[in-house]
Amino acid sequence: PAFDVVPHTTHHTNPHARRPHGECGPRVSWLKGGIERPRGIMSISHTFTVESTDHCETPLSAYADVAPLLNRMAEAMGKTKETVRIYDPYFCAGGVKKHLGTLGFPHVYNKNEDFYKMITSKRTPDFDILVTNPPYSTRPFDHIEKLMDFCRKNAKAYLILQPCYVYLKPYYVGSLFRANSDAGEFYVTPSERYTYRTPDGLRDVKAGALSTSPFVTFWYGACGEHRDELVKWWCERGKLESKGCYLRLTARKLPRRYKDSHDETRPRLRKKQREAVKRRQDKALGLDHFRDTKKKKGPRKFNRGDTPHRKRDAPAGKSRR
Repeated sequence: PAFDVVPHTTHHTNPHARRPHGECGPRVSWLKGGIERPRGIMSISHTFTVESTDHCETPLSAYADVAPLLNRMAEAMGKTKETVRIYDPYFCAGGVKKHLGTLGFPHVYNKNEDFYKMITSKRTPDFDILVTNPPYSTRPFDHIEKLMDFCRKNAKAYLILQPCYVYLKPYYVGSLFRANSDAGEFYVTPSERYTYRTPDGLRDVKAGALSTSPFVTFWYGACGEHRDELVKWWCERGKLESKGCYLRLTARKLPRRYKDSHDETRPRLRKKQREAVKRRQDKALGLDHFRDTKKKKGPRKFNRGDTPHRKRDAPAGKSRR
């Protein structure tokens, strides 16, 4: 599909911008630094019922964070990056196949198919690791719940990019208990919050609304009996290759900013910490935090050195002792 994969987060289409001499053709989007890139049009007819707000592609940086981990999971199964079979059951615009191919994983199955009909008819492809970012719609779709049920029954390794509230849901806790086996779950948190982008043409919204980050998200993983081997590798090399990322074996050990607000184990910030968070948020929004918090001046208070000296400033006519 022909669409611009470069996020338009720092520029907007300028209809009044002057074009170079002799240029003609469709309107272009002007970037900073004099670089221009044509805005493509996405035209995809999905073979399944979709919610327009679910049309978002996972950024390349998210796959790059777990690429070393994905490679190690493949090696634990006796595979390599070139031979491991990856399955993403949710199709948006085919970005996952391109991104993982760029990172050295050529065998990625991501087609315009109805995932749930494939399950019913037992036509899901053979794969080694499931890597996906499912749609977040709830009723009547319940994508995440259906996906976790599929992972529980399938009992294969997976890396799923999901919102922070999922680990509190009963359907996720139930998916960790498999028949006669351990799921070997773990969590990988990124160095910064992921932002997702809707390909041009899939949503009828303004250009500024195409980039979104509705939830704090991180990677939910499971690799069964290979988890101990994976943890050992992470302590030795993995944390150096995935800079800024953290691997946790239980949800209780997640960093505070990646815990859901309803989690009872999420520590409460002290007053100074809350004020620091508020200042960072105001700074990101371009607000002057100190303009509203600046205290008003009250009556002048003398310091010790400014107070009248009793002997030196005594009235005339009175003797000084």
